[in-house]
Amino acid sequence: MKVRDTVVACFGLKTARHLATLAHRIQIFKVYSTDQTEIVLGEDDKHLDFRISILCSGEVEQEGSRQLVFSTVVQCHNRLGRAYIFVIAPFHRLVVKASLRRAARIGWPLAA
Repeated sequence: MKVRDTVVACFGLKTARHLATLAHRIQIFKVYSTDQTEIVLGEDDKHLDFRISILCSGEVEQEGSRQLVFSTVVQCHNRLGRAYIFVIAPFHRLVVKASLRRAARIGWPLAA
């Protein structure tokens, strides 16, 4: 995130440090909606808007766990947005996979 913040600050984009100071957030992500099974997080900026949905299935698996699904939607507004997502996409995929592995390792989400 430090590397990202250094680079995006040069383009006048929001940094993680700035985002973390704003209200209604989970770390750097703004909370757009929550319900029993899903939370939608994201951010809007001049280069792109994005949303992350974290959905916990209501169906309990045989081993007593549930399925957790991450989905991301990005709307690019300009060339900077398209260039940014081109560069960041491989890292984003790694972060999402690592997050899902970490969630599975700690047993989250637990069956109700």
